[in-house]
Amino acid sequence: MIAAALIERSLNHLLRQTPGASEALLRHAGAAVRFDLTLAQADFRIADDGYFSEAPVDLPDATIRPTPALVARLPFFGRKALRHAEYSGDPALLATLDRVFKQLSWDVEADLAPLVGDIAAHRLHAAGRDALAAIARSASALGRNASEYVVEEAELMARGVDIGRFNHAVDTLADDTARLEARLNLIAARQQDTRQP
Repeated sequence: MIAAALIERSLNHLLRQTPGASEALLRHAGAAVRFDLTLAQADFRIADDGYFSEAPVDLPDATIRPTPALVARLPFFGRKALRHAEYSGDPALLATLDRVFKQLSWDVEADLAPLVGDIAAHRLHAAGRDALAAIARSASALGRNASEYVVEEAELMARGVDIGRFNHAVDTLADDTARLEARLNLIAARQQDTRQP
């Protein structure tokens, strides 16, 4: 399966670039990990060298399912987006995978240098990092502006202050209504007492 082979190569490449990452997986050698991609599943075993090896698995020791939040955040937040995945299985293995995934670091410059040279790789990496940061800032600003428009200009949603005032007014009205009802009941009881001989 092409997706499983791509995941295996990518993960193992990142493990090689991150010191100590594969060593952390050594104690789980032989454990089965499934990446459940909804439309397909990619099954791996942790090999004796601490790297992932594609292998058919009946019952995985750990399952990782990406969520829509992870898919949406992955291009901008990288490994931090992995906290939005759903994990199930052996807690010790999951804890180790979590630690390893948090350590993973892609050395983009090292991968680009053989293709374009050291200086160009450094400049391309800096330009890409700046572009991603600008996209993230733009997306954040767009979100703030859209929410401000919806609340302030289009008045499709109420402001938090207005909701608080409304809730306070409702509470005051409920208290006043309860007092009025109690007073009416008292007046009705007095009238009934005066009518009886």
